[in-house]
Amino acid sequence: MKTLSIIIGKLTLIVGKLLHRGSSLPGMLALKVDKNILSKLKYPPIRVIVTGSSGKGGTSRLIADVLKENGYKVSFNTAGSNLKYGVSTLCIEACNLFGKIKTDALILEVDERHVKEVYTGINPNYIVITNITKDQPPRQYHIDAILKEIEKNIPKTATIITPMDEPFLRNFELDLPNKNIYYTLEKNKYSYQTQLFENLNTYYCPKCNELLKYDYYNFETLGKYTCSKCDFKWIKPEVIGKDLNLEEKTISINDKTYNIGGDMIFNAYNTLECYTLLISLGLDEEAICQGINKHNQNKNLEFIKKGKLYKGLNCKAENATTYNQCVYKVYLDKDLKDIIIGWKEISRRYNHFDVSWLYDIEFELLNNNTLNKIYAVGIDKENIKKRLLLARIPEEKIITADNLNEIKKQINKSKANKIYGILNFDYMEPFEHTFKEDSTC
Repeated sequence: MKTLSIIIGKLTLIVGKLLHRGSSLPGMLALKVDKNILSKLKYPPIRVIVTGSSGKGGTSRLIADVLKENGYKVSFNTAGSNLKYGVSTLCIEACNLFGKIKTDALILEVDERHVKEVYTGINPNYIVITNITKDQPPRQYHIDAILKEIEKNIPKTATIITPMDEPFLRNFELDLPNKNIYYTLEKNKYSYQTQLFENLNTYYCPKCNELLKYDYYNFETLGKYTCSKCDFKWIKPEVIGKDLNLEEKTISINDKTYNIGGDMIFNAYNTLECYTLLISLGLDEEAICQGINKHNQNKNLEFIKKGKLYKGLNCKAENATTYNQCVYKVYLDKDLKDIIIGWKEISRRYNHFDVSWLYDIEFELLNNNTLNKIYAVGIDKENIKKRLLLARIPEEKIITADNLNEIKKQINKSKANKIYGILNFDYMEPFEHTFKEDSTC
C-alpha cells in the first residue's frame, strides 16, 4: 500500500503541475490509498514544525532559507499549504519510491489546529511555536482550545522553542515533559511600564491564575513578569535579543547585528526564534548571522510620493494581536498622519462575517493630535466606523468609502506627512497600485 500510495501521489503531482493546479490533491489521494503513509516514510535527520497563530509562514521560510544558504538540502512547503493534505503532498514529492525523503532537513509550516495530525507521522525534533493569540474566532474559538490542540500528540522527544516573554506559552513547560528552549527580547526604548492594551486574557499566571505583575512590557503580554502568589516568574534564557532599533530594523544577538526584516516588534521576535532554532541545530553563529541578514526581508510596502511617506502594513484580518502591532507602530510615529483601514474579504475558509475581533484592537491609541483623518474602506466600512467611534475618535475625522479609488484625491491632497494603510493582504496590491503612481521609492 505504501508504494502504491507514493506512486499515485507522484502521478497526481505531475498532472497538477501540467495543469497548474493546487498543492493538496496529491497528498489527499495518497492518504486515501494509505491513511498511515506519513508514518511509513523515512525522514531526514532534521525535522522542524513551525506553528502558531501568526508569523509561522515567514519564520519557517527564513529557517529554510538560512539552512539552504549553508549547504543543506531542504524540503519546505513553500506553497503555504499547511494542513495535513498539503504536508503529505510535500513529503510525497520529496521522497523516492521506497519512501525515503532525499534531503537533509524537513521544515514544515503547519496550521495550529491541524498540527496534531502530523506529529506522530513525522516525529519532529523541534517544534517552534510563534505565539497563541485570539485569531479567527469562528474557527479557533479561544486560546485555551488552541493550546490544547497544539499539545495533542506532541512527541516526548521533541524540543519546544517559545519566547520566555509570553507567560501563556509557559503552559507547554508545565503540561508536558518535553525539553523547552526559550529566547527573550531585552527591555528597549520601545518598552513601556503601564499596559497599553486592555482587551487581553493571557496575562494571568498559568500556575495559580493570579494576575501577573510586569517590570516592563515589550508588547501586549510580552515582557518581564512575576507572580506575587506563587513561584512562577520570568527566567533569563540563553538567547537574548538586545539593542532593538526599529528605525534601523536591527537587533543584536551575542554582539552581532541582525536584520529583523521589518520595523515592528514581532519582526524582532520572529528573528529571535529563527536564531534560537538554528543555533540549537548546531549552525555557526557567523553563518546564521549572514544567512538571516541576507534572507530576512520586509514584507510591508513603503514609498515616497511628492514628499509624503506612504506605508502599507500587511495585517492579518481576524487577529487582534497583529492589528495591535500595526496600531502600536502607527502610535509610535508622532508625525501628522492619515490612516486607512480595510479589506475586501475577511476569510476564504468560511462564510462567517464575524467582526467581534475589532473590539479587541486598541484603536484608542490612534485617538491623539497626530491623527489627521482615518478612512474605513471596503465591505466592513460601517463596522470599522462604529468601532472607531467607540474609541472616541471624532466622527469628523472618520471617512468611509467602498474602495481605495474613492479616497485617492483626498489622500493625495492631504496635509498629513505620512499615509499609513493597516490592511489585510487583499488590499496591499491595490494600495500600491492606487497611490504609487508618479512616486519615487
